[in-house]
Amino acid sequence: MAEENTITLKSSDGKEFLISKKAATLSETIKAMVEEDNSSSVFPLTVVDSKTLADVITFLNKHVDCGDDDDKKKSCDEEFMAGKDDMKDLFDLVVAANYLDVKDLLDLICGKIADMMQGKSPEWVRKTFNIQNDFSPEEEAKVREEYAWAHEGVEED
Repeated sequence: MAEENTITLKSSDGKEFLISKKAATLSETIKAMVEEDNSSSVFPLTVVDSKTLADVITFLNKHVDCGDDDDKKKSCDEEFMAGKDDMKDLFDLVVAANYLDVKDLLDLICGKIADMMQGKSPEWVRKTFNIQNDFSPEEEAKVREEYAWAHEGVEED
């Protein structure tokens, strides 16, 4: 990579990553940072830790390599997502993709999380997403009765 075609991204924990401008500017946030200060070579990303930033950079590089070929992108996305089953890591990627405004990555990760939620009980969702149940037992029973169809095929906890 020629020096003028690269930038350095600095994670919240201080690790620096060299990336091509072409890949980096797939992020609307980074693109705006580069356009605002084209003389800088290091761009701090205070919201993204090094582990997550490494994943984001891998995704961005894969998308540059795939070009505009939708079949290649789908294959690259499947390869990128292989083995990504840890909910905390997925949440970190959602936060990073949202902050960095990488729509393709955000859509991919949200789709993965939605697939993981498929067939899970409300209790599983509450526990996984740290959601407090604000229904009384009576209210919850009524909702379960009214929407019994929504609970068909749901895994028991």
